[in-house]
Amino acid sequence: GYKEKIVDIREEILRKRRAGKLPGDTTSVLKAWWQAHSKWPYPTEEDKARLVQETGLQLKQINNWFINQRKRNWHTNPSTSTDLKTKRKRYVLV
Repeated sequence: GYKEKIVDIREEILRKRRAGKLPGDTTSVLKAWWQAHSKWPYPTEEDKARLVQETGLQLKQINNWFINQRKRNWHTNPSTSTDLKTKRKRYVLV
């Protein structure tokens, strides 16, 4: 009946949600790099190659992790975002 289908759909959604998460040891390597470079968290190509070796992830996964991490966790400090806005204004005016 409907109840079984709802349970099946719910299980499938939970499975897909879990499938998207990277292993904890992998993210700890990425987070360590992030913390060490928090002022400018844009890894060079050499950094990315090293992270691929250390984590076993694909380059695309590394790139996506950093994109998401910057969107979610960078510039959360209001003073930092103000500084960046000021810098942007200076670049526009010059």
